[in-house]
Amino acid sequence: MQAPVETTTQNVLPAVFRDARILKGVAQLAFLVIVVLLMNNLSTRINTALDATNQTPNFEFLQNRAGFGIADSGDYSSSDRYIDAFRVGFVNTIRVVSLGLLATTLIGVLVGIFLLSSNFLLRTLSRAYVEVLRNTPVLLQIFAWFFVAIFALPTQQEAFAFPQEGIRSLPLLQYALSLVIILFIWQYTGGMRNPIWRTRVRQGGITIVLLVNLLGIVLVGSGSPIEFRPGIYISIKGVAIFELIPSASFGIWMVFVVIGIVAAAALWRYFGFLTESTGRPFPRTSYTMTAVIGFALLGWIIVGMRPTPSIISVVDEDDDRVVEMEYEDAFESGLLTIEQELAFTRQPLIFRPPTLDRRGRNIETGIEISPSYLAVFLGLVVYTSAFIAEIVRAGIQAVPKGQLEASRALGISQGEMLRLIILPQALRVIIPPMGNQYLNLAKNSSLAIAVAYTDIFQVTNTIINQSGQSVTGIIMIMLAYLSISLTISLGMNLVNQRFQLVTR
Repeated sequence: MQAPVETTTQNVLPAVFRDARILKGVAQLAFLVIVVLLMNNLSTRINTALDATNQTPNFEFLQNRAGFGIADSGDYSSSDRYIDAFRVGFVNTIRVVSLGLLATTLIGVLVGIFLLSSNFLLRTLSRAYVEVLRNTPVLLQIFAWFFVAIFALPTQQEAFAFPQEGIRSLPLLQYALSLVIILFIWQYTGGMRNPIWRTRVRQGGITIVLLVNLLGIVLVGSGSPIEFRPGIYISIKGVAIFELIPSASFGIWMVFVVIGIVAAAALWRYFGFLTESTGRPFPRTSYTMTAVIGFALLGWIIVGMRPTPSIISVVDEDDDRVVEMEYEDAFESGLLTIEQELAFTRQPLIFRPPTLDRRGRNIETGIEISPSYLAVFLGLVVYTSAFIAEIVRAGIQAVPKGQLEASRALGISQGEMLRLIILPQALRVIIPPMGNQYLNLAKNSSLAIAVAYTDIFQVTNTIINQSGQSVTGIIMIMLAYLSISLTISLGMNLVNQRFQLVTR
């Protein structure tokens, strides 16, 4: 007689319900459904509460008139729309974040290298910089820059001016600048291992400097005075700097600049190929910089040869009537309008120094940087650079000591060792945590509201107070910071893929 078959749960359930992958998928789907239901319930409750006060979330209000002014706004006015005000706030945030990332990287890398310096004073100062700033709240540092450092500056009438206004002799300045250039060439070529190349570069650089001095004396004349006007003003109202305005010939000059950049890239690849093939080092940086600067100067000279009108119509300041004058006389008298100067000048770029009004209180021309922007920028850069310095120090120390000993045995200079051996290997350790600090800088920029800087957070907060669209405004802020963070993450991931080790 056959024994009864024992039925188990494993035999009763279909095979599809015993598959672990399917069970995980069902669990994730159930979790997603629960989240969607909760979000839908929350959204319904929010809409019901806002409907009672006629504040239903929408984006149509962004087309309404804003009715409030914004500092650091450019062409924006109070008659523009809410969406224009939001755009101004977003651009102001990008100004802080983009320039802040560049500055904090440069300072952080330098301080990180100085932390490992053999100089006791430099190493100690760098360590104090890192420990003090890293353990101080960033908001406190922003307040210190705004209420202590900037408020200690003089008034606009007594602002610091660089360079000082006055008349100086050209040859004295030429000789001083030439001495600096010669010392730089001598110091830069000191690390070259090939004595023949070192001698050639030094002789060529000194010859060029002497020829430029001779040409300047011939064209300008010995002892000819030159009037200097300040290009930078620093006061309690911020910083006013000169501006470079593209003229009508700027496009032609840019063609030469682009050709120089293309030639520099080709030279960089060519000399890199020669170095890999022969093992001989070539000064690729010097050649590429020479190509870019050479084509830029050539384009500047060629553009400067274009003719200018002999006679031009200008407005006489005495009786406000139009008169005919020679172009050179009108230019030297300052009677040309900015439009005429941009149309007929021989220079691709026009240098316009900052000028004050008659009372000396406001800036009329030039680029003005507000105290709020300076405080936010300096606070975020200094604070974040302290963390990046520690990251760079750890990355350099992660390079095996055998690499350093081998490079010293080959007679490689300290600068070449750092540039060619240490940093390329340390970047694999430095880049991931540095990306986190970049994200922290971008998110900490919302603290700009503490010193009344008109970033995206403050502008949107004003929009919310006027329109009552709190939910829409908060969503817009979240999406703005999310887009900035995702852009930074994407860029750092691409850089990390470039420097990571490739294994099978």
